[in-house]
Amino acid sequence: MSLNPSEWTVFMERLEAAEQEFVQGRPAEFQSLWSQADDVTLCGGFGGVERGWQSVISRLDWVSTKYADGSRTSEEISSVVGADFAYLVQTEVIRARLAGQAQFSIQELRATMLFRREQEGWRIVHLHADSQMLTRPPK
Repeated sequence: MSLNPSEWTVFMERLEAAEQEFVQGRPAEFQSLWSQADDVTLCGGFGGVERGWQSVISRLDWVSTKYADGSRTSEEISSVVGADFAYLVQTEVIRARLAGQAQFSIQELRATMLFRREQEGWRIVHLHADSQMLTRPPK
């Protein structure tokens, strides 16, 4: 299958909008962009490792309940898009009320996402996000 640049662009626009919805506590659109295969994986910004569609979707439901009134910005570090596989490395800043807190919190993350083109179009197959933004030598 050959790469259709406009299909990728539309998917990335949907992804950006879905991630904005997610930090508002509304996960449905973000979840709809994930592959439903057993090989999907999530290493999220709140820790843990999930594998398989049911585990990933449950974790995304749980994480979305932690955010309210959020906004998100990102900066792309690197990306490669092939005919059927792509990756994106970026930094993210999420500003939201966390778990019912009155004040806003800021969460800075580095994130890597892997994508695969499936029959329905582009889908997320892996997300790894963590808050290890500072370079530190091992102890």
